Amino acid sequence: MVSYAKYIFRCITCGKTFPSQDAPEYVCPVCSEKQESGKSLLGVLECLYNYEDYKLTHSKNNAGNEIIFPPVVFPPLKVGGTPLYSSEKLCKKVDIKNVWLKDETVEPTGSYKDRASYLVVAMAQKKGYNKITCASTGNAASSLAGICASAGIESYIFVSASAPRAKLVQLAAYGANLFPINGNYDTCFELSLQATKEFGWYNRNTAYNPWTIEGKKTASWEIACQLNFELPDQIFVPTGDGVIISGIYKGFFDLLQLGWIEKIPQLVAVQPEGSDAIVKALAENEKDISKIYRDEADSVADSLVVNAPRNAEMALRSLKESGGYALTVSDDEIIKAIAEVSSSTGVFVEPAASTAWAGLKKARETGKITAEQSAVILLTGTGLKDIASAEKATQLPLPVEPTLEAVKSVIRNPWSVSGVRCQVSGVSN
Repeated sequence: MVSYAKYIFRCITCGKTFPSQDAPEYVCPVCSEKQESGKSLLGVLECLYNYEDYKLTHSKNNAGNEIIFPPVVFPPLKVGGTPLYSSEKLCKKVDIKNVWLKDETVEPTGSYKDRASYLVVAMAQKKGYNKITCASTGNAASSLAGICASAGIESYIFVSASAPRAKLVQLAAYGANLFPINGNYDTCFELSLQATKEFGWYNRNTAYNPWTIEGKKTASWEIACQLNFELPDQIFVPTGDGVIISGIYKGFFDLLQLGWIEKIPQLVAVQPEGSDAIVKALAENEKDISKIYRDEADSVADSLVVNAPRNAEMALRSLKESGGYALTVSDDEIIKAIAEVSSSTGVFVEPAASTAWAGLKKARETGKITAEQSAVILLTGTGLKDIASAEKATQLPLPVEPTLEAVKSVIRNPWSVSGVRCQVSGVSN
């Protein structure tokens, strides 16, 4: 359930405000004139509500049932309301007070991106669109395609042809109009913008469409309610384009404006070493992220691979205003983390999700989080989306003869069947 409120848009680049009835569809029209192809977005819009008016008819006690939104009718799929698990095993592994897992693997299409697509599709229907497009590394695409399928809307998807096969198959199964592009995410992003103008489709692109950020804020409200507003010290967020971490910040910002929390938890952006523009920009206090990002970003965590993080400006602001920080983890650490999370919690995660756990381990090793503190890690996508990466974190045994004696032999001496453990991508299994 959601609760509706009056709102305005504010450009995070120039500060110009737009009343809802005259708001731009996507980004600030003044700042977008300076936009360069392939660069981080200028003029991203944030949604601000009349919080004082909202408080007159709403209370903290009912926050779990009413998240502040503009008036829309949502698609039939159920999105959000995901579990928050406490993990004693993971606590012991890093020796901190508590570790909670926000399990987004149970979303309808298997990833956190459903939160954004849910609101975007609702907005598209409200505006009268029946065709929606987006560019994606895979999860945002399958999310949009699945939710469009539930709402009876056509989806037009631009995704790199090198995306994990499971994600491409998922898109095809949802009936999306799929364009596997011989190029990276940044290429797909620009092409989808061209198609939007050419064909008049509605565009879901992350950060370009401001409702993606609003949709992704909902997990913050859930975490606050699930912990009875006793918030964690830090929240570890896998970060690529910077929209999830901006959404997490926005959710807590809303709660802070309403006076329902006293402070925003420290947000921690965790990026792969091969796609680390936001980490570098924060460390060097560089506002012009075009001077920082890689021309050819790469990582096993495909969902986090972007050359130019589109929502860099808002992500950096979210980190600074929450007193947070950013760090990188290696592909080896990401792969190891898949097995650690899955075997310790029963939640099967893809590389982007395991990146959050790898980040918490790194933070504990470097003293950025102490034994007395607590943390939430966002498990943003299911491992079923990238079986090839999960295989690198595990070892399948050799076939066993169909006799009880053979089973007993394996129990007595598993090495006799499984063989010597192997090295995969530099990770010792």
